[in-house]
Amino acid sequence: MMKKLCCLMVLAAFGMLPEADAQEPAMHTVGIEIKGDTMIYRNVSVPRRHPAGVRGRAWAGYSHAPWSAEEKLFALSKFWMETKRNYAFMDRFGARTWDSLYMSLIGPAQRTRDDAEFYRLLQRFCAQLGNEQTFVRQTRDFPQSAVCFEDGWVLRLMDVGGRVTVSEVSRDKAEIVPPGSEVVEVDGQRVEARLEEVMSRVSASTDRVRRRIAVDELLLDLIGTSHEVEFRRPDGTGVCVHLVNRRADPSQMPECVSLPGRSWEALREDFRLEWYPDDVAYLKIGSFRPGRVFKAFHDAFPEVTARARKLIIDLRFNERGSNYMAAEFLSHLTRDTVLCGGMWRTRIYDASLSSWGAGAVAADTVNNARVRTAYQHYNDEAFSEFERSEYRFPPTREVLVVPTAILVNDATSSAAEIFLDMAASQPHMTTVGATTSGSAGAVAFYELLPGLGCGICTREVRHSDGREFVGRGIAPDVAVEDTLEEMMSGRDAALEKALEILR
Repeated sequence: MMKKLCCLMVLAAFGMLPEADAQEPAMHTVGIEIKGDTMIYRNVSVPRRHPAGVRGRAWAGYSHAPWSAEEKLFALSKFWMETKRNYAFMDRFGARTWDSLYMSLIGPAQRTRDDAEFYRLLQRFCAQLGNEQTFVRQTRDFPQSAVCFEDGWVLRLMDVGGRVTVSEVSRDKAEIVPPGSEVVEVDGQRVEARLEEVMSRVSASTDRVRRRIAVDELLLDLIGTSHEVEFRRPDGTGVCVHLVNRRADPSQMPECVSLPGRSWEALREDFRLEWYPDDVAYLKIGSFRPGRVFKAFHDAFPEVTARARKLIIDLRFNERGSNYMAAEFLSHLTRDTVLCGGMWRTRIYDASLSSWGAGAVAADTVNNARVRTAYQHYNDEAFSEFERSEYRFPPTREVLVVPTAILVNDATSSAAEIFLDMAASQPHMTTVGATTSGSAGAVAFYELLPGLGCGICTREVRHSDGREFVGRGIAPDVAVEDTLEEMMSGRDAALEKALEILR
């Protein structure tokens, strides 16, 4: 036990280290030329990151050659090809549908006016798959912002009961647009119409998550872009504000005010321990990454085990991490020594088998396993057998088994959903909140162009009993939705329900 804990603490320590200078590249690849079938890369020197880690500053004066029409076609084609070969759910989406979408974008992609327009086209292409673990990302210094604007404006938005609501605003602007105000129009366009356009390029596994992300990115645009935004304040009065996107500078962020307990930092806090009456311990777990969170949990666990009679685990906005770390956390809250972390399969391909299946038709596969296998490989329909993920822990580890409520929402995803799958077998645990993200799986990363890449979900993950949750989410045992009135008064409906259940 001690050896295992020591190893995990070493991982935690490394997770806390800042990036070493030796990891910073001295060169960066830019401006590909395509000559025939050969790609020619150019390397140029780039400045190192700002000592405080603010990449925007270090790269502020660094310009990029715009992507050419040939480069855009290459990036589009590579994304189409790698997705068709690797995407775990291509059998559901349909290879022919994917091919048709690709063909329809060949001309428009080459005619896009600039890199930003091409990037958004690629985002819309990717979003058609409806999978949060499959995405495109740019790493060029696109000067854009979603929350910072000129004249000292900071503005964060959230979806509350179907309304685009101001959750956080810079303090000196709160009299103009107080937290709780509703966005009514953007640039003369009704907010729902604007959201539809943004949602069309959001990669998400459910409509609810797609809308949440689109609300976050409602005002995302290039630096210097002007917006006229109309708000309806909590008192019913309206106000129109002129906003100009500005580059975010973490070192000069103004003080902000938010809906009680709904600031960005509070919602995405890595770890927090609080105590409620009757020795109810509340643990905020912001991620299942190795590092700070596990160390904080490990340090707090002796106090929790000595005092807690009941427990609340808050996994809302827990979107990242390792399945093993999720199992490691849960292993201290159950006496089970084996935890089943779902089942999964992945796409497979064998070129020789594919050649044998080239002349086969579906009727040939009936009662002929060999032909069926060859046919599946030729038609990109071959999968590995399902495997079960199991995690084993020694019976001597320190555990706390008490009535436990787990708080979840639509930003509970990935390893946190694996945690919920394992916790479903625990009779002393109850989930409270909203349906989760429905997003899990291993991601393969590919470079499309220098400064442009993609991630593709390569695993189809299911519950331990075979039920599907990717694209659907995991429904809580007790459903609770926040209202704006509760938020304005500082209430947390899911937390209150959890305390009621544990009473």
